[in-house]
Amino acid sequence: MERPPPRDAVEDLRPGMYLVDLGVQWAMHPFLYNQFELEQASIDKIRAMGLTRVRVDPHRGRPETSGAAQQAAEPSHRRPARAKAGDGRQWARQLTQEARSAVRELLQDARAGRALRMQDIDTISEELSAALHEHPDAMLAFGRIRSRDHYTYQHSVNVGVLLMAFARYLRMPEPHVRALGSAGIVHDIGKTLLPDAIISKPGPLTPEEYQQVKDHTWRGAALLRETAQATPLAVRIAEQHHERIDGSGYPYGLSGRQLSIETRMAAIVDIYDAVTAIRAYHRGRPPTEGLRIVAHEAGQGLDGKLVQRFVRCVGIYPPGTLVRLSSGKLGVVLEARDRPADKPRVRVVYDISAQRMIEPPPTLDLYHGHPAHRIERAEDPANWALPPELFI
Repeated sequence: MERPPPRDAVEDLRPGMYLVDLGVQWAMHPFLYNQFELEQASIDKIRAMGLTRVRVDPHRGRPETSGAAQQAAEPSHRRPARAKAGDGRQWARQLTQEARSAVRELLQDARAGRALRMQDIDTISEELSAALHEHPDAMLAFGRIRSRDHYTYQHSVNVGVLLMAFARYLRMPEPHVRALGSAGIVHDIGKTLLPDAIISKPGPLTPEEYQQVKDHTWRGAALLRETAQATPLAVRIAEQHHERIDGSGYPYGLSGRQLSIETRMAAIVDIYDAVTAIRAYHRGRPPTEGLRIVAHEAGQGLDGKLVQRFVRCVGIYPPGTLVRLSSGKLGVVLEARDRPADKPRVRVVYDISAQRMIEPPPTLDLYHGHPAHRIERAEDPANWALPPELFI
């Protein structure tokens, strides 16, 4: 049996060394990353944890203090610890926000030419997977909370979460679920190599600009092939998530059985999250409209059977949907899983006839009665100036 590499005594740590293993899980230490260059503040924190030995890489690290090390040594409020029972929704919300922030920094490192720390992406995926397992509806609902900035990073985390939810619905093995989460997080990494002027351009792209956008698939795959610990699954999804089963996609025009089930899943999830996202030049469509767009492509560009399963996975009225009730009220869907599609748990927020907000907004479980509050249809929040994310 191969012996594990030796660990270094904490008392021997010096600024400029490169830490590669603390010996504890990401959620149990106060640092943003698992691996980083040490500075005195981070060494002090490691000693305060009571650890006696950690692992450093003698071939990495620089004598000067780096910005990455400074970020890594920031206190644990940058990344929330797992919340106590009863505070699960708050934990899910904070973890979603913190994961987006961490992914943004990791992908910005890649854009700056620094090595992508895939091990940290895997750790983020594990945390998101745990939250998704314990609070699935909350995690899907908080994916609706967007800002007009940083679309790429928000989209990356959302695709990872949605892919894990979809994979778990299809009863894939848990290690594969988490691997899909990591692959989803980095599926658009090629876009970090594009000019900002193209990524955020509000008007139509020129043919040359559109070709650059299309090139993000193979460029991202090439970057991941050079990244330590990046899996073949992550490479394949980055390269093929814009391929279509009818051969109409890019970059290679693959079709049918040339596309793995994971690639076909990623194509569905990517479209759904992209059309429902808020961007600087795009207000974002309601979840039900996103499902209609995906369903329209079923059997053409998208796998029809997988589309049906995805709709069942997230529900006809996914968490975060604004709905009109037969009582003349507007509600926001909170939970939709494991119940009939038209009987989610909703928070009633607005009285249409009285034209006023309802304070405090009651929460109704339509699965357990409340026949006067049947869902009539989904509503576009933009028509009511009523962002559902305020009530999740």
